[in-house]
Amino acid sequence: MADSFSEPGLFKGTGPEDCEIFVATIRRRALEQGKQRDNEWIALFASSYLIGDALYWYEGLDEDVQNDWSRLRPALLARFGRSCPPPTAASSTSVISAPAPPTTVPTPAAAPPATTTRPRPLVGKGRLKLLNSDGSLRGYAVKSGDVVDGLYRTWSTGPDDALLISFTTSHADEPFEIQIIDDPKTPQVTDCLAVCWEGLTRDIWESDATFIASSCSFSGITSTKNWNIKKNVWTISNNGELGVDYPKSDGGTERFQPVILHSDDYIYWLRPSRPDTRDFDPVRIVVEYVM
Repeated sequence: MADSFSEPGLFKGTGPEDCEIFVATIRRRALEQGKQRDNEWIALFASSYLIGDALYWYEGLDEDVQNDWSRLRPALLARFGRSCPPPTAASSTSVISAPAPPTTVPTPAAAPPATTTRPRPLVGKGRLKLLNSDGSLRGYAVKSGDVVDGLYRTWSTGPDDALLISFTTSHADEPFEIQIIDDPKTPQVTDCLAVCWEGLTRDIWESDATFIASSCSFSGITSTKNWNIKKNVWTISNNGELGVDYPKSDGGTERFQPVILHSDDYIYWLRPSRPDTRDFDPVRIVVEYVM
């Protein structure tokens, strides 16, 4: 049944016809999911397919427009659709944050103020790809195979069994959560990807630089273990490299290094203060985006 769902393409804001097709496909998907009256769900779903100019425009909207499809839909059509008659008072209210482009070229004095200082969030979904320190491909983090249920430490050389994730970064360039999804075409969130300390509770991990952390299923670990675990720890660089900023008891954070341990060939996260790393291969974890 999942294969019959309408799948919106990524919308870049490139033209009226693309905009109309995007809006129509979002509507069909909402009907297929029984969400046609849930304006918040539709708006959030639609926003996950915006990239390029459309994404930057969306991030400049008021939050009440971003989260309401009945307001976001006319705003999309006003900004990226075909030229239309002047809006009525009612329709002006619904798109107040995203007026149609002016019909005349503005003079420099009329240009809007620059907003480049505001960090723009990134929305994405994909696989976690492992790269060696020289940039060559090592493999992919996989969704099964660990001897401890709930931990994601295993990897494979190909993408077939790769763990699938989705995320939306923070406006303030702060750590964010990563969701685990079951399928890139019809993504359903099954859990959150977290980082935990196997066998360690509270802040014991801070007492020894040789302790190592693991990626894990948040609900899978918290439902059976009392280990120290956090999920709002992920960061991403401009080139798609994933990092972990783990909170400490003093209010600060610590940036961890992903590695592969020689003895068991598992993926771990090392503290930067670890004195001896000879038993580990440093790797980089990058997001390989999928449609």
